[in-house]
Amino acid sequence: MPIERVMTFSEFFKNVQEVVRQEIQKRIDDEDMLYALEGGKLLRPAMLLLAFHACNGSEENYKKALESAVGVELAHSASLIHDDIMDGDVERRGKPALHVIKGIGAAILIGHRMISKAFRISLEHGIKNAEIFLDTWDDTLVGQLKDIDFTAHLEEILNGNKPDKLLQEYFRIIELKTASLFATACRAGAIEAEAPEELTLLMREYGKEVGIAYQLADDLVDIMHGKFEEGLIMPLVKIYEGHVEKEMLEKLKENGGYIVEEALRKNGIDLKEIYIKEIKKHIDRAVELASSPLIPDTPYKELLKEAPRYIVNAMINTIGLVI
Repeated sequence: MPIERVMTFSEFFKNVQEVVRQEIQKRIDDEDMLYALEGGKLLRPAMLLLAFHACNGSEENYKKALESAVGVELAHSASLIHDDIMDGDVERRGKPALHVIKGIGAAILIGHRMISKAFRISLEHGIKNAEIFLDTWDDTLVGQLKDIDFTAHLEEILNGNKPDKLLQEYFRIIELKTASLFATACRAGAIEAEAPEELTLLMREYGKEVGIAYQLADDLVDIMHGKFEEGLIMPLVKIYEGHVEKEMLEKLKENGGYIVEEALRKNGIDLKEIYIKEIKKHIDRAVELASSPLIPDTPYKELLKEAPRYIVNAMINTIGLVI
């Protein structure tokens, strides 16, 4: 059933979570897949359905949009299975990662089956949907490969002479790994609503901006919890101008968040401010896109404007921040 009552994005989001979870239970009967899907926030399906409604999707097309939402979540959860294996993470969504329970080989294959099922859904919705799915999945894989290379050669990268290049690579990874799936979710919602091409492309750009803001917020939370990942690159570039000695690098790996924050403070820069400034830039751009006259003037247009800030704040309020 389409969502009829629209007030705040929070209410919309909770409604979508319930509807999508019900659809997952109807469509998925594999226990391992259900385990991997359990506990997800369902942000990307929510953005797909929001874009669908914002583009005046009809009631008769709503079922297809809901199916696409399930497909997006299948693909996202499959990528997390593989991420956990590559990163050596043993917990996901508050419970043991799938590879811990089933073994690495089985978890890889389960992830592939989820991707296959997601692709089948997109193919059932037409060649255009299938092509978009394949392009997005390829972007996600390229982003993951870049991430692996980025982390493996971190010392070499940090000791390079081109910090601007480093920063570009950081954003490229974000765009490929995270923003591409948000962009595709919003684009898919517009396609299911049979929106004109210009509006469909606008929804894609909107989703990309939301995805970048979300990933930056996620990186900031990791940094503040002392987790050393590619999210540290932005402040490191600003502090050290591309030069980090080996001893400092080892200290950063051990207690990155604290050391970076202290180094920034000594240089008169606040770690949070660097990220918040960048996050705000992408939120503002998303709101600007959501304000386009191409989007019909309905309550859902207002939710498009509200969504980016809500999504980011839900992430960063765990470290006591609000934008």
